[in-house]
Amino acid sequence: MSNTNSNSTEVITANLLRFAGYGLLLLAFSNFFDAIIPPQFGKDAPWEFSTLGKLVGTSPVPIIGLILIFYGESTARSPFGKKILKFLSWLSLLLSIIYVLMLLVGISAAIRINNDNNNQASLTLSQQLAQFNTAKENLKNTNDANLLRAAEFIEKRSPNIKLNKSNPAELRKQLETEIGKNEEAIKANIDTSRGRAFRQLIKQAIKWYFEAIVSAVVLFGIWSQTKWARTSSRRKKKSKTSTSLGDIAGAPTLDLESPNSQSKDSPSTSTEEQN
Repeated sequence: MSNTNSNSTEVITANLLRFAGYGLLLLAFSNFFDAIIPPQFGKDAPWEFSTLGKLVGTSPVPIIGLILIFYGESTARSPFGKKILKFLSWLSLLLSIIYVLMLLVGISAAIRINNDNNNQASLTLSQQLAQFNTAKENLKNTNDANLLRAAEFIEKRSPNIKLNKSNPAELRKQLETEIGKNEEAIKANIDTSRGRAFRQLIKQAIKWYFEAIVSAVVLFGIWSQTKWARTSSRRKKKSKTSTSLGDIAGAPTLDLESPNSQSKDSPSTSTEEQN
């Protein structure tokens, strides 16, 4: 009676775990389709990179779901449930391949993003330098009156700058110095921004690449360990032998007479014959 209750309890627990596994797997599919639809592969590198992040960020959900579904192997499974197990076993391999492919897509996307950032930084720098060169040319060709108006405008925007407006030659040198300072500051800011973006990209890429590799390996392991779900041949049930102490004690034994016992009984037998 206790064995029957124990078996029923194990079946109920297995069914609950499997039910939770199917729920987690459905949630994983929802997140998966939300991440890749509408697809923009080959068109938008930031989308590809962020999609990799979304997929690896939710990878524990399908992994845990599959493990829960496969719990108990074929015990208390319907024929249709066993077919689902076979499908999910191959699905594990498919998901593992998808994570490997997304890893390659993420590497390509990171390279393209870095190139786009460098190109954008170079374009911004060239535009800024062109403006500074134009300002230098205008400063050389302008007359003293325009030079004075330019100095007054600069002082209004930057009160900390003190210009010698009484000496036009000295004023030109001061304005050229200020233009040079602003030019160097722009270069430094663009280089700093480009370096910060590169470090952030590398940091995020390494994290997501590592998670993609781990997810692919774990899913491949699930596929490898669920070969029993893919085989159509039935397992032969081996006969169970009693190994418990109670079974051994209760098992019938065969008493055999040993030569020693016979030797001990022989004197008594001879005595009886003499009598």
